[in-house]
Amino acid sequence: MFLQVADKTAETLTDTLLYMFFVWGASFGKHGSLGVHRAFEEAHEALDDFNYQQIKRALSNLVQNEYITRSSVRSALEIEITKLGKKRIASMIPTYQEKRPWDGHVYLISYDIPNQANAARNLLRKYIRRTGGALLQESLWLNPYNPLELLGEFTRAHHIGGTLLISKLGKDGAIGTESLLSLICRIYALDDLTERYDAFLKKYGNTQRFSPVTLTLDYFSILKTDPQLPFELLPKNFPAKQAFHLFQILTKQ
Repeated sequence: MFLQVADKTAETLTDTLLYMFFVWGASFGKHGSLGVHRAFEEAHEALDDFNYQQIKRALSNLVQNEYITRSSVRSALEIEITKLGKKRIASMIPTYQEKRPWDGHVYLISYDIPNQANAARNLLRKYIRRTGGALLQESLWLNPYNPLELLGEFTRAHHIGGTLLISKLGKDGAIGTESLLSLICRIYALDDLTERYDAFLKKYGNTQRFSPVTLTLDYFSILKTDPQLPFELLPKNFPAKQAFHLFQILTKQ
């Protein structure tokens, strides 16, 4: 279960270990790299799918890539994350955006790219999604933030031909018979996201006993799927901010 969650943030065992060091702490008070493996087993059944040699290689990769430093302090193996390692972690961990400037419009993106340029079409789709877009129907996307400049630069840099059209709607607009706010809630799956945040609040809001690793992974696994839309477009009492504040409080204890 742990690695299924971790894989949403770290794609390799090396990255997973680096991520675990970040959320777990660096000093394990154990002898050598085998002791680190045993410490993991004692604290959590996180690495049962991997053997000692795999763990050892991953630790070596972290050192060789200068993501961590290792040193023996008395009987303990002390591990410290380097500046490069922290930069790597930052690229894996989502950040809750407390400020979300919005111009009051949502944008419809449509494109007409020749069939022979299928690779370019797929590249454009991935970029639109990565910059906050959600698919309405084939070749028609919605984005709450103005994508004009970003998409213009992207299509020029990747030499993507064809026609790209961008139009905008106000907050009170509608598409067909569906209101804009209802549409946004549906295509961004905000009801499901609300349930996940509520479950997080219920799980950690009424207890002082929890694993910092599980807490962090639980929270980041939700946050990574949160499109972090402008606050004005979110449902009333959307629990993301409450979950963020609880996470801050618990990680400072």
